[in-house]
Amino acid sequence: MTSTATRNVRAQEVSFKSKGGTLPATFYDNSSVGVILCPPHPLYGGNRNDARIVTIARELASHSISALCIDYGSYGKGDKEVENVLDAISWMRKRVRSLGLLGYSFGAVVASNAAARTEMEGFVAMSILKKVDGLEANLDFDCPKLFVHGKHDDVALYSEFEYLYAKARGRKEKLVLNTGHFYVENYPATINSASKRIREFFEEVLLK
Repeated sequence: MTSTATRNVRAQEVSFKSKGGTLPATFYDNSSVGVILCPPHPLYGGNRNDARIVTIARELASHSISALCIDYGSYGKGDKEVENVLDAISWMRKRVRSLGLLGYSFGAVVASNAAARTEMEGFVAMSILKKVDGLEANLDFDCPKLFVHGKHDDVALYSEFEYLYAKARGRKEKLVLNTGHFYVENYPATINSASKRIREFFEEVLLK
């Protein structure tokens, strides 16, 4: 089942409990299915307001898929961030019947490890790295996967992406774009193309 019409997107600031603290998040729209979006590395400015993450969130929400863009807590070299994502998943599971997970760059490595520890209906990795801060990408889980990657990525090297894609378990597909790690080439058309494909993927796996 896929949606056919876009809707006005509502955004509200929310919070969820994680590791003894409270973390901020932005919740786009409010439907019965949803996606959690995990930003890039917090030490390099990654947060829930990342322009690429927000573009995808708004694309999802305008097609009846709620989107929760999260911030991480104090920096934990990836391991603590995985726990933050798992707590966000618990928060969202109380609000939706079907849930997907997306991560970008560092967020993709974190999200992959969270997805490997719980049940997800769909997973998207944008510009995933093989390893960051000692945390390795974990794609040894069975839910449907979409990988979005830049052919000219010089941060998450394309050769390493090909290795990860081959190793990933279960149903998988990829969208390779003529761009680098930050999707700035031919912006905003490049990120809009990625957003549309991501939205179509989540429509397929969540709106059943």
